[in-house]
Amino acid sequence: MNRKLFNIQNKKTNSLLGFEKRAALAIQNHFRLSNYQMLVLSWLKGIWTGILLSLVIHYFINH
Repeated sequence: MNRKLFNIQNKKTNSLLGFEKRAALAIQNHFRLSNYQMLVLSWLKGIWTGILLSLVIHYFINH
């Protein structure tokens, strides 16, 4: 699998979206993940966040 390189020529992407893209690319390169594995990782992160949020809301409603 070829590692993707950062596009250093385009330094205008100082926005939050540019930061998230660079962070995702860094994670993908570091752990050598495919695009599908990154998709599964983001899906699991969303499920985990939803479970934690529902547990917090459940705690505050019942106590």
